[in-house]
Amino acid sequence: MRKSFYLKNLSPLRIAMVAVALCGTPYAIQASSSAVEQNAPSKGQHKITGTVKDEQGTPLPGVHIKVQGTTLGTITDYNGQFSLNLPNAGSPIEISFIGYQTQLLSTGGKSTLMVKLLPDTKKLDEVIVVGYGTRKAKDLTGNISTVSSRDFEKAPVTNAEALIANKISGVQVLPSSGKPGAGSSFLIQGGASLNASNNPLIVIDGLPIEGGNNGPGILSQLNPSDIENFTVLKDASASAIYGSRASNGVILITTKKGNKGKMTIDFTSNMRVSTLREKVSVLSADQYRALATELGSAMKVAPGTANTDWQDQIFQNALAQDYNLSLSGATKTLPYRVSFAYTNQDGILKTGNYERATASVNLNPSFLNDKLKVNLNLKGSYENERIANQSAIWGATTFDPTQPVRVDDQTYGGYFQYTDFKSNPALTNINPVSMLEQVNERNKNFRSLGNIQADYSFFFLPELHLNVNAGYDASRGQYTYFAPATYFAQLLSGGKKYNGNPSASSFNKLFESYLFYSKELSNLKSKMDVTAGYSYNDFLTTNYYYPTYSADGTLIASSVPTYAFDKPSHSIVSFYGRLNYTLNDKYLFTATVRDDASSRFADKHRWGIFPSMALAWKMKQESFLKDIKPLSDLKLRMGYGITGQQDGLANYYPIKRYTTYGLGSQYTIGNTAYTTIFPQVYNPDLKWEQTSTTNIGLDYAFLNYRITGSLNFYNKNTKDLLNAVTVPYGYSFSSTMIKNIGSMENRGVELNIKATPVKTEDLTWDLGFNATYNKNKITKLSLIDDSSVGLFSDKILVNTVGSAYNTFYLYHQVYDKNGKPIEDQMLDVNGDGLLNAKDRYVTGKSSTPKYLLGFNTNLQYKKWSVGTSFHANLGHYAYYMPQENSVAMTGWTTSQNLNTSYYKSQFHNTDQYEGYSDYYLQNASFLKMDNAYVGYDFGKLLHKVSLKMNLSVQNIFTITKFTGLDPETNSGYQNAYPVPRVFAFGLNMNF
Repeated sequence: MRKSFYLKNLSPLRIAMVAVALCGTPYAIQASSSAVEQNAPSKGQHKITGTVKDEQGTPLPGVHIKVQGTTLGTITDYNGQFSLNLPNAGSPIEISFIGYQTQLLSTGGKSTLMVKLLPDTKKLDEVIVVGYGTRKAKDLTGNISTVSSRDFEKAPVTNAEALIANKISGVQVLPSSGKPGAGSSFLIQGGASLNASNNPLIVIDGLPIEGGNNGPGILSQLNPSDIENFTVLKDASASAIYGSRASNGVILITTKKGNKGKMTIDFTSNMRVSTLREKVSVLSADQYRALATELGSAMKVAPGTANTDWQDQIFQNALAQDYNLSLSGATKTLPYRVSFAYTNQDGILKTGNYERATASVNLNPSFLNDKLKVNLNLKGSYENERIANQSAIWGATTFDPTQPVRVDDQTYGGYFQYTDFKSNPALTNINPVSMLEQVNERNKNFRSLGNIQADYSFFFLPELHLNVNAGYDASRGQYTYFAPATYFAQLLSGGKKYNGNPSASSFNKLFESYLFYSKELSNLKSKMDVTAGYSYNDFLTTNYYYPTYSADGTLIASSVPTYAFDKPSHSIVSFYGRLNYTLNDKYLFTATVRDDASSRFADKHRWGIFPSMALAWKMKQESFLKDIKPLSDLKLRMGYGITGQQDGLANYYPIKRYTTYGLGSQYTIGNTAYTTIFPQVYNPDLKWEQTSTTNIGLDYAFLNYRITGSLNFYNKNTKDLLNAVTVPYGYSFSSTMIKNIGSMENRGVELNIKATPVKTEDLTWDLGFNATYNKNKITKLSLIDDSSVGLFSDKILVNTVGSAYNTFYLYHQVYDKNGKPIEDQMLDVNGDGLLNAKDRYVTGKSSTPKYLLGFNTNLQYKKWSVGTSFHANLGHYAYYMPQENSVAMTGWTTSQNLNTSYYKSQFHNTDQYEGYSDYYLQNASFLKMDNAYVGYDFGKLLHKVSLKMNLSVQNIFTITKFTGLDPETNSGYQNAYPVPRVFAFGLNMNF
C-alpha cells in the first residue's frame, strides 16, 4: 500500500525516471533482496542504513550503493532509503546515480547516513575550442558541434576524417574512393558556392591550413591517434571570426597534449584485410562465345578458348598494417607528448600501395608562475604511394574473357594484346593486367607544419592576456611515371618517363596576435570578454615543369617547357574582434567582426568586412522552468552573420598577364625561332563572394543529461557567386571568364540526439542519432550560358535558376508498349520535328542528397564493448550508364557498344543522344551499415600494462535501388575505385 500511495503522488516524468533507474540496474531485484537478507549481519560485519536525496532534498530511488572494491551492494528503495552490511566498520562506500556526481564516503563507524547528491554538470562546464579562444559549453551562442576522442568509433581507421564521419548533423563526409590512403571532402550545410571551393577551413591547433597541393589532403596526412577532438563551426555567427575563409564552415582540430603525471607509453597496432565487396556483373567466357556464335559472320575475329575472369585478375585481398606509439607525461615544468606512427596499406586493385609515416611533438611549458603559457606543436608526414592504373577497372569489365592474360610472344611484354586496331576499333582495348603491371606511377609527399603559441597574462592586470601565434605549413611533392616501350598504350611514342624531381612545393606562413580581456561585473550581475587581433597569412607555391623522355632516355623535344618553374603566391591580411557579454548567467550576447584583404582581388575590391552577432537565452534558469526536474537544460540561440569566399580563384586574375606557348608555337624569322606570348584573361572587377547565414537553434537536455541534443534551423544566402561564364569573342582574350554572377540559397533543419538509456556500474548503453534536411536552390544567374539553360558543371549536370545545384539535364527517353527503351528515339519536346539540344530538359533531380541521417550505438558491459554505426543519404540521383560507349566485342560492328556487361534487355547506345538519355538516371538513395565492432579490456596485466583488443568489420552492406556498385563513391562511373569491405583486428597497450 505504501508503494502504491507513493507512486500516486509522483509526476509521470518522475515515474519515468524511477523506471529508467530500476530498469537500468540489472541486479536491482537481487540487490534489494540482498539488503533484506543482510538485516542479520554476521560476525565482524557492520550494518548501516541511510537515505539519499537530491540537491533539493527529494528522496532518490534507484541509487546504487556499493562497497568500494567489492561486489557487495544494494539500491535505494522508493523513499530513497537503503540498508547494507559492510565487511567492517571502516569500509568506504561508493554512491552513484545517473546524472549526479558519484560520491565516495567513509562511514567512520556510523550506523546511519544522510547523503545528498549533486547534479553532474561536467557537460555544461566542458570547455569547447572556438576561434581564437575557448568557451564553456553552457555559454555557446553559435551552432557548434564537437566530437571528442571518447566519441570516436573503436574501429581502426586510416584517415582522420573517418573519426567524425556521419556523427554531426549538417556535415556530409564525401569519400573520394576506395583507393588506399584516399581522402575525403566535407560539405557543411549544403556548401555555399558553385564554381569556387566548397571545402571548409581546417584549423589544426590554431594553425589555419591551406588546401594541399600534393597528395590526398591534410586530414590524410595526420595520424588519427593524435587527435583529441573536432569542433565544427557551422553557422556564420560562430565562424565569421575567420571571415574570408569561413563561407563553408570551419573545422577546428585539437591534438592530444602532455599531462602533468608520470610518463605513460601507449602503443596501438592493428591489422586489416580489405576485400572486394561486389563485382560488376559481366558475361562469362562461355556466354561470350555463345553470343559470338549467334552473331556468326558479323564476327571478324573469332573468340579464344581461354576462360579469364578479368576482375579476378586485377583485384586482390589487400593487407594493411598500422602502428602507433606515443609517450606523454611531464618533467618538473614541461608537459610533453611525442608520437610516431606508420601505415602500410595495399589496395584491392593490384600493384596499388600507400605508405605513410608521421611524427608529432607537443610541448606545453609554463613560466612566471603560470602567467606565461606556451604551446609548441610540430607535425611531419611522409607519404609514398604506388598508384594503380585505375583505367584497368573499366578494362576488366570490357576485355574479351576468352583470351589469356599472358602469351609467349614478348612483343608487348608477354601480355596478350589485340593489335589490329585500324580495321576494328574494338581491338584498341588494353589488357587490364598489363595496365597495372607495366605502368609504374608514384607520388611522394612530404609535409611539415607547426606553430608556437604563447599566452601571457599581464601581472598588473591578470584579466588581460596577450596571445601570439606563429606557424608554418610546408609541403613538397614528387611525381614519377614510367611505362616501357612494350606497353601497348605507348607503342606510337615509344614509352614515357617523367623526370623524378619535385612537381610542386609550398611554404605557407602565419603570424597572429590578439589581446583578450575578461571581467566579472558583479554589481551588474554580468561578465564580459573582449578579443581584438591581427592576422597575416602568406601562401607560396612553386610549380616545377619538366620535359618528357622516351623509355630509352631520349628527350622528346616538343615536351620541353618554356620555363622550368613558376612561383605563384597570395596573401591575406586581417583585423578581427569579438565581444561576449553575459547578463545574470541567463542572457548571452556575442558580436564579431573581421576585416580581410586578399591579394587575389584588385585594390578597389580588396577589403571585405564580415560581421556577425548572436543571442542566447538560458531558459532553464527562468523560474517557470527551473523547478521542472526532468528538464536538465534548455537554451535558445539566434544568430546572423556574413562570411566570404576567395578560394578557387587564380592568384593574379584581376591584373593583366601574359604567358608563353611551348616550342610548337614558336615563330621563325630568318634562322631564329622566337617564343610567342599572348595575353591571358583577367577581370579587375572581381569582388568577394559573400554568404549570409541566419540560424535559430535550441539546445536541450533531459533526465539529468541522460538525453541531450540540439535542433537548428538555418538559411544561407550566397551572392556575387564566383563562376566561369561564356563571354562574347572580343570581350576578352578567352571565351570564358570568372565573374561575380548570381545567388544561391540553402535552407535546412538539423537534429542531434545523444542518449544513455542504461547506465549502471557494469552496463552502459549509448545512442547517437543525427538528421539533416537541406534544400538548395539557385535563385539568380545574371549571366547565362548554353542556350539560357544555365551554367554547366559537366555534360549532363547544369546549374539553373529555380533548381538545385548540379541538376541533371537530359533527354526524355521514348519507350515501347512493353516499357522497353526504343533505340535512337528521344522525345521531341518542342515539337519542331527535329531532335537536338533544344529538346533536353532540366529534370529537377540533383546529384546532392536532401536528407542525411547518421546513427551509432555502443554497449559496454564490464570489460566488453560492442557497437555499430549506420548512415543514409536520401533524395539524390546518379547517372549510371554501364556501357559508357565502350567497344569490346571483337569484330562486331553492328553495334559499337556490345561489351561483356551487355544484356539484351538494354539498348546499345549507338545514337549520339542516348548518352544523355534519362533512361540511365537512377535514384541513388541508400542506407549503409558502416561498421560493427567488439572489444575487450583485459585491464592491468603484470600490475603495469593495460591491454585492450578489438575486432571490427567496415562497409558491411548497402541497401539501395542503385544498380551500380556504390551510390556514394562511384557516382555512376564504372571506372571508379570500389570501396572495400574491411576486416580489422587491433591491440592497444598502455603502460
